[in-house]
Amino acid sequence: MAKDKWRIKEAVKIAEEAGLKALRTGAEAILTEAIDETPIDTGTLRRSGTVTVGALPDGVQVYEAAASGSSMKDAFSGLEGKEKAVYISFNTPYARRQHEELDYNHPRGGKAKYLEDPFNRLKKKVVKMAELRIKKALQDAE
Repeated sequence: MAKDKWRIKEAVKIAEEAGLKALRTGAEAILTEAIDETPIDTGTLRRSGTVTVGALPDGVQVYEAAASGSSMKDAFSGLEGKEKAVYISFNTPYARRQHEELDYNHPRGGKAKYLEDPFNRLKKKVVKMAELRIKKALQDAE
């Protein structure tokens, strides 16, 4: 008598890992486009853009690294948070205002909605990529 055994916990773990990895890759693509659309004055706002898994970064650390021109890797502890989520964020005291204020003039480039617009343009593609990677990871695990 042949028996198949469903390994639900293992399948969920495989799917979550593949999904988070794909979402991180997609978030990096969104961030790349968002940085190109971010208003520029000194460049600090653009440099403060990050992708994190599991939790938002420490905004103060990221802002200080961005303001000093340091590498963003210097702003992170290296530990990922426990939440099963991927975050794209810009981490300056004025990031939200710059994002939302439609009437600001940006003579050196960039625009309002610099994160929202790339996110909306790419979100379907990112979700599709995640679906495909999860499916492949589960098939490879058989």
